[in-house]
Amino acid sequence: MEAGMEAMVIGGGVAGPVAAIALRRIGWDVTVHEAYADPAGDVGSFVSLGDNGLRALDAIGCRDAVAARGTRLPLLRLRSGRGKLLGEAARGRVTLMRGHLVETLRALALESGARIVTGRRLTGVGHGRTAVFADGTTATADLIVGADGIHSRLRTVIDPAAPAAHYAGLWTAGGRSPHPVDPDAFTITFGARATMVCAPTPAGTLWAAQVPSPAPPTGPLDHAALAALFDADHGPAATLVRTTDHWHPRTVMQALPAGVPRWHRDGMVVLGDAAHPMGAGQGANLAVEDAVVLARCLRDTPDMDTALTHYETLRRPRTTQMLKFAGANRDAKISGPVTARIRDLTMPFFFRRFAAKSSAWMHDYDVEWNKASTLPPSST
Repeated sequence: MEAGMEAMVIGGGVAGPVAAIALRRIGWDVTVHEAYADPAGDVGSFVSLGDNGLRALDAIGCRDAVAARGTRLPLLRLRSGRGKLLGEAARGRVTLMRGHLVETLRALALESGARIVTGRRLTGVGHGRTAVFADGTTATADLIVGADGIHSRLRTVIDPAAPAAHYAGLWTAGGRSPHPVDPDAFTITFGARATMVCAPTPAGTLWAAQVPSPAPPTGPLDHAALAALFDADHGPAATLVRTTDHWHPRTVMQALPAGVPRWHRDGMVVLGDAAHPMGAGQGANLAVEDAVVLARCLRDTPDMDTALTHYETLRRPRTTQMLKFAGANRDAKISGPVTARIRDLTMPFFFRRFAAKSSAWMHDYDVEWNKASTLPPSST
């Protein structure tokens, strides 16, 4: 498709600025519309970008700047609440605050020539791809990209019957503690009553507790009760909670296990959590991949509808597989004591023998930016 086209990106979180940068690299004019003010600095929780996400960022020249804002952790380590090592693997990942990631990506988008407008909340789309915003303004573009997250407004514009995300049976709370943990490892501990994820950084240990609950929590977070969930476990989890000096917002995890049935229509398309709310530590990675593959398809395909169809054809098998993996990951964290005991007994065996091979599809994925995006032959 020719350069000089105009794209409107709805959402300025992670996926939106990456989409803007990728589209600028193929010569498009891009404006990002974001409902909130800049979420810059040490705010929100933390995210981890794996090899696949970092590889996609590298394809559009963003990897080094993003990696410089975070901490490189070469190992993934899994433990049981009893202190048993369940598995360890080399997993190149960069852990950083979400606010720092968004701040960096927005700066890179601006450097690329994209425009970012905040305080613009999408309410609908009229004839000719005319976006209508809550402040009464409108805008038009050749393409509207929905990078507006799990509660995407553009998703319902594309498909009014699109499913809504629902509570996934887990809520999370986290923060930063000066208490040290295993160096050089991103560690997940499957405790008796909750799961603890932690990552050492120069500023302290970033941690997130994932708590199974039949209903989402209400009222303020009880820090003492949260720490008590880990008192029966080995390891630093309870101490991390009790020594936290900087708290992150509590989050209620939501899911759409089957993803979204319709990703595009009439020059509108969704990506990232707007298309397939993820989890399993891969949400940001998949969103980055989506954005780069979308730009690649638009670069190499002669017309809009064909390009968007090709994008979905390339991405849906991978995101469907990842949704299944994320569902199994959630199930492992909300399982009862009997299932948890079986997991602790069997995981070391399967992890040693199959971890590298069985997860290669996830971590070795390449967006193939420098490869022409050709359509598969049509069946007759």
